[in-house]
Amino acid sequence: MTPFTSGINQLNSGAGQLAQKGAALNSGAQSVASGSTQVNAGVTQLAAQVAELQSKTKALQQGLTSANRALGKISQGTSTASNYLKGLQNSYVGNDFYIPQSVLGSSAFKPSLDAFMSSNRQIAKITIILNSDPSTTQSASRMRTISSDAKASLKHGALKTSTIAIGGQTSQTADLQKLSSGDFIRTVAIMLVGIGIALMVVTRSLIQPLTIIATLVTAYISALTMTKLLSKVLLSRTLLTWNTPFFSFIMIVALGVDYSIFLMMRYRDDGAKIPDVRRRILNASAKIGTVVISAAIILSGTFAALMPSDVLTLIQVAMTVIIGLVILVIVLPIIMSVMVKWTYPYVNDKMNTQEQSKQD
Repeated sequence: MTPFTSGINQLNSGAGQLAQKGAALNSGAQSVASGSTQVNAGVTQLAAQVAELQSKTKALQQGLTSANRALGKISQGTSTASNYLKGLQNSYVGNDFYIPQSVLGSSAFKPSLDAFMSSNRQIAKITIILNSDPSTTQSASRMRTISSDAKASLKHGALKTSTIAIGGQTSQTADLQKLSSGDFIRTVAIMLVGIGIALMVVTRSLIQPLTIIATLVTAYISALTMTKLLSKVLLSRTLLTWNTPFFSFIMIVALGVDYSIFLMMRYRDDGAKIPDVRRRILNASAKIGTVVISAAIILSGTFAALMPSDVLTLIQVAMTVIIGLVILVIVLPIIMSVMVKWTYPYVNDKMNTQEQSKQD
């Protein structure tokens, strides 16, 4: 019976342990059930938040769609406004600048009025800054255009009785250019008339002085044209300065007349020695040519010394005079020889007849 009793005791002991483990298992099961409840509650809460987030995301998408539509409308409106402003700028309305009356009478705008108007508001000053050199002919021409446009704009308005005055360096250049142009015309007329009279006394002819004057004017125009081309290539200047034609004309004509007088005086002095006018003008050209060429070389070197001065007027005057001297040295003897032959054809015929009579 002892083994049986021992087994029963072990069985009772195991049953007690099983009861204890069952209680612990039951307590664990209750804990699991409680945790499952909390998990279910958390899952439910998470599902609610996810649903809310989806709802807000949908609302955000709808808002972005509306914003994109609004941006499209804004872009379209901006493009329309830009096209309108461009059209407005090209119309006559774009030439006016409107300021509200409330701004005109404000204290904040008063310093602007004081800067450009007198204290009695009867004189207005407008500052114009050109994007070109104020000493050039282009700027002077633009200043004259601005002056005429301003006078034309005020002619039919409330300020039609106002006086427009323009000052500044460009205005002074334009005034000097206008004055110089008038003086240039008078100077040319006086010089050509005086030179013509002097040449008629020297040559005792009318055609020869006209020929010499025409040669001088042609050489001057040719030299001025070539100087303009060289200025564009070498100096990057498309225009001559306003005083270059004036000084160049005086120098070229004065020097050319001296050469012409030397030539014709030599031609007259050889009248008794060389009756044939063709031989006489050739001899005069040969004798005076050396002097003229030497003088032209010396004067060309003198004027060439003005080129390193970096003064545009001096550079262009020097170039014009040098080119004019070269043209005169080459052209003047040729033209005078031809004109003398055309002027006195009967002398040649008479001399040929006399020579033939002597030979016979």
